[in-house]
Amino acid sequence: MTVPGHPAWLDAFDVPADAAGAVLALDFGDSGLWAARLDPAMNVEATTAEPRITPYVIDVRTATYLRDTGAVPEASDPAVFAELVDIVRRARESLIERDSVLLMGTQQLRLTTVSLDAVMAATVPEVNRVHGMVVELAGSEPVAAVLLSPGADQWPGLWESMTERGYTMLLPGDPFPVTFAGDDEPTHTLLDRVEASTGSLAWEVSDAEGTEAGDDAAPSGSRSRRGRVLAGVAALGLVVAGGAGVALAVQGGDEHQRPTAQTATPSTSANAHEEEQRPPATAAPEDISAARASMSRYVPPAPKSTARPTQTEAPTGPKPAPRPRPNPRRTIPNPIPGLPPIVIG
Repeated sequence: MTVPGHPAWLDAFDVPADAAGAVLALDFGDSGLWAARLDPAMNVEATTAEPRITPYVIDVRTATYLRDTGAVPEASDPAVFAELVDIVRRARESLIERDSVLLMGTQQLRLTTVSLDAVMAATVPEVNRVHGMVVELAGSEPVAAVLLSPGADQWPGLWESMTERGYTMLLPGDPFPVTFAGDDEPTHTLLDRVEASTGSLAWEVSDAEGTEAGDDAAPSGSRSRRGRVLAGVAALGLVVAGGAGVALAVQGGDEHQRPTAQTATPSTSANAHEEEQRPPATAAPEDISAARASMSRYVPPAPKSTARPTQTEAPTGPKPAPRPRPNPRRTIPNPIPGLPPIVIG
């Protein structure tokens, strides 16, 4: 573990001077855990340490987890548990680059599997302590990045556990993340006040009535709201009147004996009187008879026959006489093996 000052391993990192947030350093070794906050010149500003967290503690935690979860039930024996702790110690070096490792014990244990997930699950209390040290050093500022020393390789799963909690963990040679800390200009949002438009709206009521000719003042808000209400009432009246007219037209079409609605035109009084004396119009008699006639039912045409005409067979003559079968030849077996039979007739 390093001591306060300027650790040499920090030279492997390229940290910008205008980093948006606190830049922290983290070292791990046999002496415990050491964390520090760095200034823009990469000098140590504040430090904190936890000597109780060592690589041996990580080994014991992982071995206890494997025993309690039933992965290595033989570890309930103290001697076997000590052998399991040694297996975990040897596995930590391989778990930096692998997800799991299979090792053989030296005494009673044979093949034992140690996985990175097991180490991460077993060291949750230690990771919580690291998290608290980071929050303590950062204070109210966000954490831009946490620089890990080469000694952090002795704790497999530390990088993964802190990354899952939202921290940017950097190893030597990793590029510094690009962050944005904002600017001095205020950010305009949708909650900002919108200036009222000076243009007139089509539905606003004109203020010509009740004002003088030379007065160019804008109408008050109460008059504007009153005009909108009057316009809405007028529009509603037009809709109701149109609906009533449609209803009358529908009723006139259903009942033929009722007179249809007639529209009066603003003409002379003589024309209006003539319109009133005109008898109500009705439907034509032939249309009424056609409407009252019974509905004819559709009768589909008879299907066309698709059967093929029977072909007339030509008359057949007398059956031909059967062909005479040739007389079978009479043979006797040949006494000489391999020769054909002897024909005797």
